[in-house]
Amino acid sequence: MAGLLAGTTGMQDLLRQAGFPGVEAVDGVIYARLWSSSVEFTLRTEGMGWCLAVQWPVRATQAQMAQWNARQPHAPMDIFLGETRVTMRLIEGDAQALHLWAAVAEEMVAQCIRWRRSQRAPGEGM
Repeated sequence: MAGLLAGTTGMQDLLRQAGFPGVEAVDGVIYARLWSSSVEFTLRTEGMGWCLAVQWPVRATQAQMAQWNARQPHAPMDIFLGETRVTMRLIEGDAQALHLWAAVAEEMVAQCIRWRRSQRAPGEGM
């Protein structure tokens, strides 16, 4: 599984083998989920590999992004289309990197949820 796989179909197979549900490709972009009821992430070809991205509808501050980026330099955080986004690049066919991605993306979602909750006024709800 560690060898190179050809193109979108091979990456879709690798995602499924790694346990990601909801894998499908549309116009060269692969969509998948971290787990069945979780957020969707994307994979786009980039050079000899892939760029994975996950977004969450909260706007991280510059300080929050700097702290994340210091801890996760291989998965930088930015603001994209008004939402907090984390990206990670991987070489095509790198199954171990997909497991790292799953952990990083879950950590990002959990952190964004904490940031959003801290923005709420008392009594605002979940």
